Order: sequence, then structure tokens, then C-alpha cells
Amino acid sequence: MRRRTVTTALTAALTASAASALAAPALAEDGTHPADGTGRPGRPGDRPPRLLVDGTGLYPRAIRLAHQGEADDRLLASVVSFDGPSGYGAIWESVDGGETFAQVGTVSDEATAGGEGLCCATLYELPRAVGDLPAGTLLWSASVGADQPDRRMTIRIWASTDVGRTWERIAITAVAANAGGLWEPEFALADDDTLVLWYCDETDGERHSQKIVQQTSVDGLTWTDREDTIALADPAARPGMPNVRRLSTGDWAMSYEICGPSDHCRTFVRTARDPRNWGPVTARDEIIRAIDGTEPRHTPTLLVDDDGSVLLGAQMHYGPDGETSAANGQVVLRTRSRSLKGRVRWITEPAPVPVDEPWNNYCPNYSPTFVRTATGHLLEITSAPTDEGVCRPWYGSTGR
Repeated sequence: MRRRTVTTALTAALTASAASALAAPALAEDGTHPADGTGRPGRPGDRPPRLLVDGTGLYPRAIRLAHQGEADDRLLASVVSFDGPSGYGAIWESVDGGETFAQVGTVSDEATAGGEGLCCATLYELPRAVGDLPAGTLLWSASVGADQPDRRMTIRIWASTDVGRTWERIAITAVAANAGGLWEPEFALADDDTLVLWYCDETDGERHSQKIVQQTSVDGLTWTDREDTIALADPAARPGMPNVRRLSTGDWAMSYEICGPSDHCRTFVRTARDPRNWGPVTARDEIIRAIDGTEPRHTPTLLVDDDGSVLLGAQMHYGPDGETSAANGQVVLRTRSRSLKGRVRWITEPAPVPVDEPWNNYCPNYSPTFVRTATGHLLEITSAPTDEGVCRPWYGSTGR
């Protein structure tokens, strides 16, 4: 089956060369675009998808700055990009609520520049000081070393104190003891100003194909030994892709997937009062399904919206029959439950950047990121492949 890219039209901002490499159907005759796969017109204020990078851009992340003084409400985005064999973090900025972006910085060190392999980055703004790192410090962390012949992967952290223009590596928090992977770092700051870092660990031999672990730090430079966060009893189960956000209630939420022969990368969410304690590490949570039976799978991500509702993105969507849904790649899930406790009702809504027929692959709609802008738009950045196989990041937004 031929795989296409986004289901909305290319905008005038795309160059002719970029447009010729992409397959996207035209806009409707009235100039709107079908945002949810149903043919329903887009809402006034919607911004159709545009390319963030005219080249490879993986694992997008976006944040709205809140601790930068005059730079508050700017959007910063990052993707993992490649120049030849070398990977680097590309930092992009929007000063107009996500209508346009410009690259303002890059993140790299001797390992990434040497082609050891770079993956799975995250972008975080410190809301308060941690050690000598002032409030507003930006952290970028990634998995490094996957492409080494006898790999010993690391989790590395870089910091920026000039709104993403320049970056310095401040820590290597973990080094793999064997060829197993260390993937997908994620940050949060506890109420006592302890920085918490989660990632996925494949180094536990036959006991766990993969588990989610955590480390903590009081200065961002030195880190505790890793501890299990979610490590299931089934050694073939693969909990991963942790995404942590603070709910409007003050509690914390973690979305994650469980892959493996019996779990099929289904999506789960659990909550905690303290981001260092998520309950029994072998516990299983309830599978997430929308009220219409839509089930999100693969690479879940969270947004706590400005009204306290919770949005859940995922790479793929399945129907009640276990087959991919007609809305696969077209929707996100939302709940009005601010606590994510008790009976939680998830409903679907149009994705700002619909991706046509995503499948289980590292590119199409993989780990989408969402942010509410100061202009009131819901912005999404996600990836989609060209017909030539280049994985490019797209951004777009829906109005109120």
C-alpha cells in the first residue's frame, strides 16, 4: 500500500521543490480542509500543516515558554536532525503563536558529531532554580550511541540559559552496561525542587525486555542511581515512552505504552501525588479507549490544556474490532476529567496535523507533540514521510 504524508493541502509557504516531493490531496473547494477524516470543514482560525524542516526531523517536542521574562509565550520546538551521519538537536522558535518558526540553535557534542547515533530527545523548561541552574534554564536530553558497533548507550543532558541559542552538555546520567538501549528521556520538577528524569531501559537482561526507570538530581549535574518506575512481571512486556505532565489538580500524570507479544503497544495513563512515586512497579493500569471504542496505540503523549482538560495523542488509532480505525492518524483523544480518576470519559477530536494511514514505523505520526499557544491555538508538530522516504516534521494548529 502506498503511504502518503499529511491529509491536508500544502500551504503557499512550501517551496515548489518541497511540494513536488510530497503527496497531499487538494483543499476543498471552499478552501477548508478535512481535519478529522470525516470531510467536516476546518474551523475558522485553523492553520493547515506546514513543513518545519525541509529535511529529516524526528521526535518533535514543543513548549510554550513561561519563565523567560520578555520572552514568555514564545514557542520553542526541537527535532532530531541529521547532516550526513551526524545527528544534532535543531531548536526552532516561534514569536507569532506558532504561525511561523525559525531555527535559533543546535545541540551537539563529540559523540553526536561523530555519528554514534542520536535519538528520542525531550525539551524542558525549569520552572524554578535547580542548584546553580536558574529558573527558565532549558534542558534538552537524548539517547546517544545507538549506532556504535559495540554500543554502550548513554543518556545525556544539555542546558541553555539564553532561550535556546547556545547549549552546553551538563551531565551524562547513565551509561549502559551492555548493548541494551536507553531511550526516550523525560523530565519533571518535584515540589521540593528535585529534578526527576525517566527513560526506558533495555539493559536488564532476561528479567525485563524493557522497563521505565528514573533518576533524580538536586543540581542537574549529579544523579542518583536508576530505580524502577514501571517494570512488569512479564519479561516480554515492554513499558515505554513515558510522558509526564502536571494536572490542574496538582497531581501528576504519566502516559506510556506497553509493547510486546500480548500488549500490542496499547496506551495507559497513571497518576501520582509525587512524581517520584508511581505506586507498585509491577502494577498494570486500565487500557485507554474513547467512548466510541477508538483505542490509541503507540507513542502516546500528553497535554494538560489551559482549561484543565487532558489531551492524549498517539501514533495510531484502532477500532473496537481491533483493526485500524478509519480515523487512524486523524484524531486525538480528550477528557474533561481534570484528575484522571474514577470514570474517565475520552472523546475524539480532529488532530491539528492529520497524517494519512500511519503504521508501526519510526516516522509517520511518531510521538506527536502538542502545545496551547498564547494566541489560543492548539498546535501540533508531528512527522510524516515523503514518497522518497524522508521523514519530515510538520506543524499546524486548530483555532478555538
